[in-house]
Amino acid sequence: MSTEHVQVRVNTIEVVEQAVAYFFGMPVEDLHQKGTTRAVTVPRQIAMYLAKHMTDASLPEIGRHFGGKHHTTVMHAIAKVEERRRREAGVAATIGALVKSIRG
Repeated sequence: MSTEHVQVRVNTIEVVEQAVAYFFGMPVEDLHQKGTTRAVTVPRQIAMYLAKHMTDASLPEIGRHFGGKHHTTVMHAIAKVEERRRREAGVAATIGALVKSIRG
């Protein structure tokens, strides 16, 4: 059986957050903080979005990883990123670049 067409999710939340932190020029620890500034919340929301789509982690797992956030906060972050991705070409390009770098 050929494995060419089978996509296996081998990424971890750590891999995702390292790529996001590097992309935004910030320490990984900032993604775990309770900060509410746009400079922190947008990268954290994007990291949560990518963690959901690129790993097998559950919403509660993702929330715990990003500073003990409730799973509904993770759901909200994912919805916000999906909306911004549809409306803003820059966000779509950012996510595309991050996916490409994570898949490496």
